[in-house]
Amino acid sequence: MRLPLSLVFLLFAFCSAQPGFSQSTVATPVVSPPGDGRVAEWMYGEHIPATPGLPFSAKVELELSNQLQDGTLITRKTFNLDARDSLGRTRNEARKWINPADGQEPTLIRIELYDPSTKTRTNLFSLTKTARQWIAVPPTPTLSSQSASVTPETSKENIGSDTIEGLPVRGVRVSQTYPPGALGNDRPLTVVTEYWYSEALKINLLTKRTDPRYGVQMVRVTELLRQEPDPELFAIPGEYKLVKEIVQQQLTQASAAPDGSPPTNLAWSSGSPSAGIVRAGVAGVTQPNCIYCPNPSYSDEARAAKIQGTVILEVVVAAGGQAESVRVVKGPGSGLEQKAIEAIKEWRFKPAVDPSGSPVACRVAIAVTFKLG
Repeated sequence: MRLPLSLVFLLFAFCSAQPGFSQSTVATPVVSPPGDGRVAEWMYGEHIPATPGLPFSAKVELELSNQLQDGTLITRKTFNLDARDSLGRTRNEARKWINPADGQEPTLIRIELYDPSTKTRTNLFSLTKTARQWIAVPPTPTLSSQSASVTPETSKENIGSDTIEGLPVRGVRVSQTYPPGALGNDRPLTVVTEYWYSEALKINLLTKRTDPRYGVQMVRVTELLRQEPDPELFAIPGEYKLVKEIVQQQLTQASAAPDGSPPTNLAWSSGSPSAGIVRAGVAGVTQPNCIYCPNPSYSDEARAAKIQGTVILEVVVAAGGQAESVRVVKGPGSGLEQKAIEAIKEWRFKPAVDPSGSPVACRVAIAVTFKLG
């Protein structure tokens, strides 16, 4: 019998910048696992740095291919229309996967605009016609060693040069090998990413990531136009409702409620946060969002004793999207803490990003509430 579980995602993040490429987003704090158990409905898009004097617009194609054990090949595709003007303003889109049944243009979900002159970041949500806007202040890249994530053995090699969209590119292959046990793996696990970088535009024109857990992800810049984009691409449409956000710069210490429900603000057991460290939603740092989050199972002991309650975990969501350094902050006992840990280690996240759009590792609180149905 499947037991209903209430999953609450509390995101108070202490973040440190890590290299990567990302389509910047503001994620919802609500965790909702995919209904059919698939690994991911989202993948990285193009990271466009806010570099002035290098205008362009392009179609960015995204493809995810995954070969199942029975030989079935699953392929998902979509695209975004991205741009940067001479002032360094950037536009990044996020769209749903293309429906292979009709092949129609994928639904636009979100547009992110960034103006480096004012450090203003604006997220346009096309489905609700709303715009969220705030001033992006880069966080200090600090993470205590107590919560440091697992570091894979990393090697880098140059793989030559080529031409993409008429521009010369140079290739770099980065291999990251996790030792046995680092991610629950029983043997070394290697993730290989190829970057084909254009010095002329300061972006990767092709990125290919091969991960044995999820298959092959590819991001390719196509239909490139090296000219000034339409200024309207960087403006808020008139029919959108603008919401300007004021972020809080400090964390407030609070404890969990007596009934075991998650606290409104969670302070870490290691004490007050260090100066310059901010939480998700502060200073332009987005929240990580779970994209594959299967429910944990009940422990036999807790089921027999009819124990319910909330397990609060301190987790490092790495820049690669995996959960690392999982630690119990609070729990009702009877084996529920271990069940929550086992489940969280299988979760995969769309990681938080900093104001530049780069993925960052964030320490977050995740509350898993167990209820007998």
